[in-house]
Amino acid sequence: MFLPPKRCHRGNNCLSGSSELGRSFSNLAEDFIYSGTTALLLLVANLFPGYWYFSFIALFPFLWRINKASAREAFRLGFLLGLTFFTFWSLDALLVTPASAILKIIGGTLLFALWGWAVGLAKQVFGFNPIIVSGLWVFFELGLIKLGYTSGLLTHSTPSTPFFLRLITLFGFGIISFIVVFLNSLLVKAVLYAVKLFKTSSIEFKTTEKSSDFSENHKFFNQKFFLTPQLRGPPVNHIAEKNISDTIYPLKEF
Repeated sequence: MFLPPKRCHRGNNCLSGSSELGRSFSNLAEDFIYSGTTALLLLVANLFPGYWYFSFIALFPFLWRINKASAREAFRLGFLLGLTFFTFWSLDALLVTPASAILKIIGGTLLFALWGWAVGLAKQVFGFNPIIVSGLWVFFELGLIKLGYTSGLLTHSTPSTPFFLRLITLFGFGIISFIVVFLNSLLVKAVLYAVKLFKTSSIEFKTTEKSSDFSENHKFFNQKFFLTPQLRGPPVNHIAEKNISDTIYPLKEF
């Protein structure tokens, strides 16, 4: 027996369900754009040594997005970042040893997701703290190195200058990653502060403009309806002209 499709008698519920689905898809697409941009910059910095300076802005899109995300959304951001990065990182291995390459992609993606979740959780407790974000990245990168996923994401992307070599000798390879992530986090804080200042100044300008418009409208209302003159005070110009005419043409005595 043919049954007609079930209709939604409550249109609001159907509309709310479709709107929630569209909103979820939109958020997923935005997360992929931010995470994919970071993954692309990390790949460029690691695969092309001449563009090592990309590492100093590589994490900015991801951290900018994660600054406004919950712990669950941060986990999804990290998952998308790890999936994008390790998929392109292991393209050659997928053609030779696909099984091991897929396991590597899955493991690296989960580690990225855990790092994103840890950053999101720490942000809820301590706020967006560049020191905490950098410290969590160091532990995350050391885990990747120990498990054999990579020889270092940010450590080996920086040039072997005497300054960096001295830092590595004193504090180890982790100090380079800490500095790079710290600068990325500071860049996020600086842009957020600049945006806040711009919004505050624009709000103050709009408030001043509205108050001036209100005063002008109030003055116009008084002039039209209460016949209030535009300027109050004695007619200075008329008195001055009268004094001058009296001086030139004095009154005749009767």
